[in-house]
Amino acid sequence: MIPVTFQPPNVSADEAVVTQPLGRSPRGYELGYLVLHAGRLVQNAVEEAAVEAGMPAMDLLALYILGEHEGLTGGALARLLHVQQSSITPLADRLEAAGLIERARDDSDRRRVWLCPTDKGGTMVRQTMAMARDAARHAFAPLSPGAAAALAALLGDVVEPWLAEVTGSPKSPLLK
Repeated sequence: MIPVTFQPPNVSADEAVVTQPLGRSPRGYELGYLVLHAGRLVQNAVEEAAVEAGMPAMDLLALYILGEHEGLTGGALARLLHVQQSSITPLADRLEAAGLIERARDDSDRRRVWLCPTDKGGTMVRQTMAMARDAARHAFAPLSPGAAAALAALLGDVVEPWLAEVTGSPKSPLLK
C-alpha cells in the first residue's frame, strides 16, 4: 500500500488516515509486516522445540496455550490456535492419551468441557518451551531488556483485549 501523504479530493480526513500504514521501521517496513515476521520467528522456535520433544508442533502449542490460561474450553483453544473447532477433539485425544491434559465438565454447564494440563503436561511444556524461549531470546537479542519489556507491554495492549474476549468464560473447574 502506498501511504497517503495528502488528503485526496472527496475523501474525508478520517478516511485518509485509514489508508495510511500504522507505522514503519527505520528501513521502511510496515508495523503489521514486522509483527507477522516476529511471530513467525517465535513460531519457528516452537516448531523446533516440538521436534526435539517428539511431538507435533500444534500439540505443543496447544499445551502451551492451555498452560498459559490454566485450562480452556475446546472452542476457546480453537480460536487461540486459529483452527476449526472440529480439529480440537483429535488434538485433545492425543494429549489426553499421553497424560498431558485432562478433560473436566463445567459444574454450571455440563455441555462445556474444559481442557486442562496435568502436572505431567505442565512439566513437559515448561521444559520444552525453555528451548523455544532460548531461540526466541536469540531472535530478540538486538533489543535491550528495557526495549523488550516495552515491546511486550505494547503488544499486550493490542493482544490482551482479544485474549480476554476469547477466554472470557470462567476459570476451569479444576482450579477451584
